Amino acid sequence: MEKLSQKYKKNKYGYEIGQISVLLSNILLSDTKVVTLSQETFIKNINHHPDLTINDYLLLDDIIGKSHFIAKDGNKTVAIVLNKDNNKLYHYALKSTQSGKALFLTSFRRTNKISIEKIRKKQKNGKLKILKDHLP
Repeated sequence: MEKLSQKYKKNKYGYEIGQISVLLSNILLSDTKVVTLSQETFIKNINHHPDLTINDYLLLDDIIGKSHFIAKDGNKTVAIVLNKDNNKLYHYALKSTQSGKALFLTSFRRTNKISIEKIRKKQKNGKLKILKDHLP
């Protein structure tokens, strides 16, 4: 937590971990582009994805700013990024509050090409909509 505090500004909800694109902001019907990671979500995420290190979390600002794949699934938006520096695929999910005044990271994990293909298949079945796909 200390390293997060050193890198990311804290607000009343948690840590401001980065800014999304205008495209993502519009998709989420959000008035803000600033993404917040709550302490509760951070702890939940650490427990569910122990393969992530603090260094992965310290990349969030860069990861969130460079989505290569965006899918809309209900009121959540899923985005996937290929981080060029460490050549890893990351999957994250965002959700805007109903008022659009706040935007939260709800999930963050590593992913792989098999999972991406599963998401692409969901679109074919009409279960979600892919809005951007710049991944191989």
